[in-house]
Amino acid sequence: MCGLCGLLGIVHWTETNAHPGAFTGTGRRTIRAERAHRARLVNAALAPVRMSVSDFQASAYLVRAPTGRQEIVDDLQSVWGAVDRLRGGPVDPLDEDWIAAMERGS
Repeated sequence: MCGLCGLLGIVHWTETNAHPGAFTGTGRRTIRAERAHRARLVNAALAPVRMSVSDFQASAYLVRAPTGRQEIVDDLQSVWGAVDRLRGGPVDPLDEDWIAAMERGS
C-alpha cells in the first residue's frame, strides 16, 4: 500500500484539538510527532492489557493484541472499539485494577 489515500484523506477533529499548529503547519511539533505522542499516551493506558497502538503512515493507527492479532483504525476514537474486538470483550476504563496498573506504570 502506497499511503496515498492517507495523504488525500481529511483530518479527524480529535487530531487537531491539542496542538492545532501541528496540523496547520504553524507549530513546531510535526503531525508525526503529535501522533507518536498520542500513541504513547494510549499505550500507557493499554499496557495493563498488553495491547499497543502505533501510528500508521500518519493517516491511521495500528492496534495490536498480545496474540498477534491487529487492526488498522482511522482515528483515536476507533482505537477503543478495536481494543474491544481484539480482546474479545469490552474494556472498563473505570476498573480499579486497570487504573492501579496504569498508575504503577505497568
